[in-house]
Amino acid sequence: MSEAIARQIEKQIHQGWLKPDQMLPPENDLMKQFGVGRNTVREALRMLEASGLVRIKRGGQGGAMITHMSNEFVSDFLAKAFRLGAVSGRAFHDFRMAVEPSIAEMVAGGEEVSGALLAQMEESIADAKSLLRSDEPTVCTNMDFHVLLAEATGNMMFIVLLRTLRAGLTTVAPMTKEQFRGESIEYHERILRAVKNREPTLARDLMHAHLLQAGEVVNADDFAAGEGQ
Repeated sequence: MSEAIARQIEKQIHQGWLKPDQMLPPENDLMKQFGVGRNTVREALRMLEASGLVRIKRGGQGGAMITHMSNEFVSDFLAKAFRLGAVSGRAFHDFRMAVEPSIAEMVAGGEEVSGALLAQMEESIADAKSLLRSDEPTVCTNMDFHVLLAEATGNMMFIVLLRTLRAGLTTVAPMTKEQFRGESIEYHERILRAVKNREPTLARDLMHAHLLQAGEVVNADDFAAGEGQ
């Protein structure tokens, strides 16, 4: 359903019914319009964001705004590859293992992260805890933390790629094993502390350990013990 909603909105953008800088309706209105739940709407918006078609502004006055057509062709290609099943769980995991520990190290050891971004990271952790208590899926909300780390680098390549990974995550790993969801949140809390304390080596090592754990979740059947890790 989220993919179908994203396609409908994408069509309206390409046909000019939705214009650059125009805000999409609030989430509650989109839920009523399409007859779906909040998680489905949010996943559709993540897909559109990963394709560079909307920009999601977080916060009380936030929402999804139509962007000016960008040159994020790599993001669009990868998003379509996820949906067509061309990216395996192994490829997904190996790419994250190669890139994300370096992102964590860069953020913890680089310029001081803005208070606004730190607050958004804390909010993503709190949202994941709330979903866990309600026994709802946390996979996309947990991935928001990784996207925010990429945003903290200020490097558009990292940002575009992590947004695309977030959009494709439910295709590669639609469910997260119960025993790992709480552990993922704990890892995020420890990585955030390492960022705040300016401990780049610790941030890198924690992210590496976290992704090793995630390798047991993302298409676990694709992984033999010890392979690709």
